[in-house]
Amino acid sequence: MGRYLIGIDLGTTNSALSYVDLQSRPRAGAVVLQSFPIVQKRSGGETGPKDLLPSFLYLPGEHDLPPGSAALPWNANTREIVGEFARTQGARVPGRLVSSAKSWLSHTGVDRTAALLPWGAPPEVPRLSPLEVSTRYLKHLADAWNHAPGRSSDDRLEEQAIVLTVPASFDDVARSLTMQAAQQAGYKQVTLLEEPQAAFYSWLGMNAVEETARMKPGMRCLVVDVGGGTSDFSLIRADEAQGELSFHREAVGDHLLLGGDNMDLALARFAETQLKAKLDAAQFANLVQQCRQAKEQLLDPAGPSEVSLTIMGRGRSVIGGSLHTTLTRDQLQTVLFQGFFPNVPWSAEPQRATRGGLQEMSLPYVADPGISAHLAQFLRQHLPADPITGKPVPPDAILFNGGVFQPTRLREQLIEVMRPWFADRETPWEPLVLANPSLDLAVAWGAAYFGWLKHTGGKRIGGGIPRSYYLAVGGEIPNPPDQESPERLLPTDRQTVLCIVPRGLEEGQIISLGLPVLELSIGRPVLFPLYTSTVRVDDRPGDVLAVAPSQLLELPPLFTQLRGGKRAGIKQVPVTLESRTTEIGTLELFCVAQDGGNRWKLEFNVRDIVKEAPARAANAEDAPDPASTLVDVFPEALVEAATHAIHGCYHALPDAPNPADLPKVLESALESSRNDWPSALCRRLVETLLEVGEHRRRSLAHANRWYHLLGFTLRPGYGDALDRFRVESLWKLLNVPAKPGTPQTVSEGGADYWIMWRRVNGGLNTALQQQLANRLRAALVPSKGKSLARPAANEWAEMWRCLASLERLDARLKEQFAEPLLRLLQRPPVPNFVFWCLTRLGARRLLYGPLNTIVHPQIVENWLDQILSFQPSHDTERLAFQFCLAQMSRMTGQRALDIDDSHRQSVLALLRNLNASDDCIAMVESVVDTDSDQSQLFGDALPIGLRLLPSAG
Repeated sequence: MGRYLIGIDLGTTNSALSYVDLQSRPRAGAVVLQSFPIVQKRSGGETGPKDLLPSFLYLPGEHDLPPGSAALPWNANTREIVGEFARTQGARVPGRLVSSAKSWLSHTGVDRTAALLPWGAPPEVPRLSPLEVSTRYLKHLADAWNHAPGRSSDDRLEEQAIVLTVPASFDDVARSLTMQAAQQAGYKQVTLLEEPQAAFYSWLGMNAVEETARMKPGMRCLVVDVGGGTSDFSLIRADEAQGELSFHREAVGDHLLLGGDNMDLALARFAETQLKAKLDAAQFANLVQQCRQAKEQLLDPAGPSEVSLTIMGRGRSVIGGSLHTTLTRDQLQTVLFQGFFPNVPWSAEPQRATRGGLQEMSLPYVADPGISAHLAQFLRQHLPADPITGKPVPPDAILFNGGVFQPTRLREQLIEVMRPWFADRETPWEPLVLANPSLDLAVAWGAAYFGWLKHTGGKRIGGGIPRSYYLAVGGEIPNPPDQESPERLLPTDRQTVLCIVPRGLEEGQIISLGLPVLELSIGRPVLFPLYTSTVRVDDRPGDVLAVAPSQLLELPPLFTQLRGGKRAGIKQVPVTLESRTTEIGTLELFCVAQDGGNRWKLEFNVRDIVKEAPARAANAEDAPDPASTLVDVFPEALVEAATHAIHGCYHALPDAPNPADLPKVLESALESSRNDWPSALCRRLVETLLEVGEHRRRSLAHANRWYHLLGFTLRPGYGDALDRFRVESLWKLLNVPAKPGTPQTVSEGGADYWIMWRRVNGGLNTALQQQLANRLRAALVPSKGKSLARPAANEWAEMWRCLASLERLDARLKEQFAEPLLRLLQRPPVPNFVFWCLTRLGARRLLYGPLNTIVHPQIVENWLDQILSFQPSHDTERLAFQFCLAQMSRMTGQRALDIDDSHRQSVLALLRNLNASDDCIAMVESVVDTDSDQSQLFGDALPIGLRLLPSAG
């Protein structure tokens, strides 16, 4: 055990470190919480300590700063800059500044372990992942601590017990990544603590007994925590146990990516209207940083009444083209009060907008920036009702936290907004306002105090985990649907779930469910869908419920194939469940066979989603309509006839169809054209095709028909719950040596082989897409001196199409693949696949890939410069050319992804000259939310029942 107990607030805007020295001798019963001044670069020539470490990272260019500008006492040769100097230098050169890494850590639309920050930076700027940036901040804190005078090896930060805070609304993935960042920084003993609780612990630990005694048993405190990137709401109730005051957390809110960053963006948008100019991505990023600084100055009571903003021009006349405006205190208050703390009624619901919301910086901010409306919704969901009047019981106290609330006026405004919500009481609502000595340091202080309570066995805030967990199950619902929701929903609008972990369960506690008894599939792929909820408080372990989807948040499911022994085969086993939650936010689930013979541990490892999840829709409105996901069930007799035909063909059974006739035989057996086969039926056929896969190379005709049918029925490789498992099974089948005795008369390959991979590669994770690309690259873009024989023309074309459709590849690889395609445009006749491939490589909006793999707009502008002069020679080529131009120039509303206005106008003029369709022109002129082009982008019609969700961009 180390000498110190450490509390770290890893904030979106600022980070802080506090500690308790266990060797100090305070007065009896007291604890001394101390802030650690963090040494950092304050300017190019000054290094010194500050209580706060601004959460900014600057990546200098080769000639950006004089040598030694980044040097620190513990590393004279470092080039990266963290802290105050990073923030000020980044305001001058925003393209090299990493900010809001914590917000990116919770962004489901990107691979958070991929090098993507600074977002929207010029192509030559090096990039780091959100995980790496978070690690850099934590490593800087450790280095600053370790190099303080008088430190011994035993006092190193890595050897101390550390409490690291996270937003209460951080999902399991973001929590897991935070733990991973701490481990990569060398931290050995880490406990996570939610920030609103840390703020409350700070109030307990930093105030005298007289102050904390103001909270009486039965009182309820609302914690409103609005930081740089997130807004968190929590309710904490005071109780009395054995004559002592104790506290119990009753509720936490859902994740809201809404905070100071949003305010900076809103101010920048307002200032841009004053400039009367459309800024490019770099200029707007500069304006955002200036507005952040102006906000801090104008909110300071001793600060100026207005601040000047200057944006440098572009091109040759940098100085002469500069733009100037001012931001006044009155304008600032108007933007903040009306936009973020508006007066809303108790019944207010956060507005739901079309795709994107406020996404200037490509982060999935909430559509409604009104914190007031989100707070009203939270309180309606969680405040108890008075047993006599039925009216909500208002909170007795409020604790504000976060740098946003530094100005007293903002705290007063939110209370004034809330006052009418409880105006129908006999006495006016006057909440007790709890105060921390510092809003900037409170979370770090509270984390250290929590560490001290944990060390000494002191009473901590109770309440257990803030969420309940559910497992989706099949079968009839034994108990009637709950009646909590005021809407009367059809049964098909509800999700049937089994409660496996109730809200309030203490971490590490095991729940054993004797009932219900479930059937577990052994020896075949199975899916375990997992859900969580913060609003359902009365569900008990073992309850089987029909729950409205709006009350559930879907988590990454587990796909696996359970085995019961060498001779077990495929069978159904009756099991009961055991579950527990871990400290790092994972759920452990055990299936226990009723006969006691077997026990299977299924860990819902939330890190699975970190690397490979397709970008989710930015808003709930982008989710498919439940009516569109109804399963079209085919008669089992027809399906069995189809599967029998497939088995017969590949096992050479008597009277079986040959490969050429197999598609028609299947259409006849299923009594429908293959284009009318729904996705559920297609996936049934995939299972059969995988079963006979070992026999695909019986002949060239057998192989090509197998590739064709497998690609057709499994397209696009995702969209169904088990598609990931199916695509990985396909990969193993095609990359593992065949079993002895299976017919192998032909080798793998050919046009149909690559068509199959083009159709299903959306289901491959990044690593497998990279492996596939490496195989294709060797043939299509060989290294010097290693040229391979070119395959037949049709196979060569399909290899290119397959390569271009690998959306998870790094954007820099896509740039390399585009170069030979652009050269082909200079040598007519142009192969018919070239424009389709360039379209996929340069698209501004991907079908399934994460945002961080979209090619930089400056690169695409260079491509456009090379192709705008192209003259199509026939109608098919003209349409492909138009579609390519439109997709490369499509407006997303995100400056970091959109091409500049000069190229946009050139493309629009050319499209009009080519008589392009209105839809084609519209997507270049403005942000258009349409899926009409998806089949053309995909290169195939999708099976009925599958709808591609676009990436969050």
